[in-house]
Amino acid sequence: MKQSLNKLFNPKSIAVVGASHDEKKLGNIVLKNIVESGFKGKIYPLNPEVKEVRGLKTYSAYAELPAPPDVAVVAVPAALVLRLLPAIAERGTRNLVIFSAGFKEAGGDGVSLDKELVELAQKYQLNILGPNCLGFVNNRLPINATFGNVVKNSGNLRFISQSGAIATSAFDWSAYTGLGFSDFITLGNKTIIKENDVLRYWLEEVPESSWVNRSKLAGGGSSRHRPIGMYLESIEKGTEFLELVKKFSLVDPVFILRPGKSSAAQAATQSHTGAIANDDAVLNEALKQAGAIRVDGLEDFFNVARAFAWEDAPEGPRVAIVSNAGGPAVVATDAAITVGLELAELSPKTEKILAEHLPKAANIHNPIDVLGDALADRYANALQAVLAENSVDAVVVILTPQVMTQIEATAKVIGELSHQTRKPILCSFMGGSAIERGERILNQYRIPSFRYPENALQTLSKMWQWRERQKGPRVAVKVAKLPAKPAKSGESYLKSIKRGAPRQALSSLEAQEFLRKIGFLVPDFIEIMSHDEAGAAAKKFGYPVVIKLSSAAILHKSDVGGVIVNIYNEDQLNKALRIFGKTITQTNLAKNADVSVLLQKQIVGGVDLIVGFKRDPSFGPVLLCGAGGVTAELWGDTALAILPIDKAGAEQVLKKNKIYKLLAGWRGSLPLATTMVYQTMEAISRLAFTYPEIKEMEINPLIVTESKCWAVDGRIILE
Repeated sequence: MKQSLNKLFNPKSIAVVGASHDEKKLGNIVLKNIVESGFKGKIYPLNPEVKEVRGLKTYSAYAELPAPPDVAVVAVPAALVLRLLPAIAERGTRNLVIFSAGFKEAGGDGVSLDKELVELAQKYQLNILGPNCLGFVNNRLPINATFGNVVKNSGNLRFISQSGAIATSAFDWSAYTGLGFSDFITLGNKTIIKENDVLRYWLEEVPESSWVNRSKLAGGGSSRHRPIGMYLESIEKGTEFLELVKKFSLVDPVFILRPGKSSAAQAATQSHTGAIANDDAVLNEALKQAGAIRVDGLEDFFNVARAFAWEDAPEGPRVAIVSNAGGPAVVATDAAITVGLELAELSPKTEKILAEHLPKAANIHNPIDVLGDALADRYANALQAVLAENSVDAVVVILTPQVMTQIEATAKVIGELSHQTRKPILCSFMGGSAIERGERILNQYRIPSFRYPENALQTLSKMWQWRERQKGPRVAVKVAKLPAKPAKSGESYLKSIKRGAPRQALSSLEAQEFLRKIGFLVPDFIEIMSHDEAGAAAKKFGYPVVIKLSSAAILHKSDVGGVIVNIYNEDQLNKALRIFGKTITQTNLAKNADVSVLLQKQIVGGVDLIVGFKRDPSFGPVLLCGAGGVTAELWGDTALAILPIDKAGAEQVLKKNKIYKLLAGWRGSLPLATTMVYQTMEAISRLAFTYPEIKEMEINPLIVTESKCWAVDGRIILE
């Protein structure tokens, strides 16, 4: 169990191991930053070769320090770090920031060094930030324990970054825009301290009084939010991460950039469920359920950070666009609809006010065109009218630099009006050098500005997404609320299979039998050994029937011609069996001991769904449901949910799919048995927790009729 992080991020004393006279070395830069940040605690530089650095007395060994510092910043090569750690720990320091690279990120010997670092941390109960990190900034204290060029702009933003380079870019960008933050913590390799530890520290140990008072932030151009931005290349202990993020996102925006949208994960899956629910899709759904926002790149990351820091999120999706140019206004209208916003419908009263204050040639309908010759007062009149309109949740102001345009004066008008409203105002001053002075004024008023209106609307959309998720229902339920464990006959059956030869998957025959034993409604089926057996079974079940190849080696039967449907008589059945005989021979399936042929009663009519789950390495079991059949991956009409879910959660998930309209009754057709689908989804949620030996599972198709829900085919992959 990790120690409290309070002394790490709020130290009263700090040692710099590797302090140097050389201004190009990390030990010199971090010491300079600590001093110039205004840190009021004790500072102990360590360097055995000099007596002072930057006017501070140095110490030759850690044991010589007059008192154990709260934090040791280590700026020496990786090979020396492990030698120094015992002395640091034995002197009483339990918190370290290790800048040194050359650990597991370097591979080879670095992996061994990393392992030793973990062992030492466990032995001495050390909190270690890094290694291979940039350090941290706490502007509330203040302290800048990084080797980055940080400007002391205090604000309401909090950042966690796995990348030091992104942190240095953020520092420079903050200085340029005037953006401020309270905390910036870089994780580096995350060997000991990880994102969950920092989130828990903020949640449990940082008192409300240490933040800028929210009531003081009330008023234009200053958000009442305390946003959290994270750049993470990996997420560990995903379920705990989501629970922490949920707690924050109920009050404050959380936005996350995680790169690595790789198809490699899809290539490793063995079921349709695994292929569709790839790692990136799972992350998207996990963040949605936690109420967080996923940003799409570094530009989006910085745009969203500034918008959340400077403006409150809108209370609804309705946006008014005010522009001095028709073309950009039309482009902005398209962009608004594309990103999920709505164009606000102005009342007759507001349009009358606009008509009184704008030229006759102006457009008083949203998007509002104040014309190219608009001066600052015309912008002011239009903005006052739309900001007072109840149907408007947010405003985007577009300015193009015409010869007569009062760029700076217009920026001031927008800034002054922002003090009179809590509705977010985002600007797009389009151009280059001509509009830079206007942008600087907007920055002073804390109005987010963008060179292109599409970026402004994309950012506003992310703000609305957070607000909508903050207000909306949460899908997940506690495991304890799930129904009782499935039938013991299913558990016994699975154990009997596992006692045989090791295998990666169940055959179709075994999967169908397992589904039947645990209570799913499975159409009659039988393994057949001859034409006569097939004919007898078909007569017993009643035509039409289906025949299928069954083998644990066949991942998808349709890919090898292993399914023949619509068999309505004996002649068609015999023909289908002959085809199967050739298929088995041509594909060398006969060499598989478990290959067999199934005959099953065909379910006529209904809608094909796919329902299943896979185990994600970060977030655990994930349910997928949507349009099924052989084209499940092609259509991609699916929705995901991090498990567990109950019946109410299942209903929310199913309704996200387009195919739900067919289930509910499309254009006069009768509604189908959706309640049974919800029960099936809930049962699969239960399966994921009661059968840990199942890695992936799908029912495809799950055929839904007016009165029943049939598990027609199953695929089960074992751990």
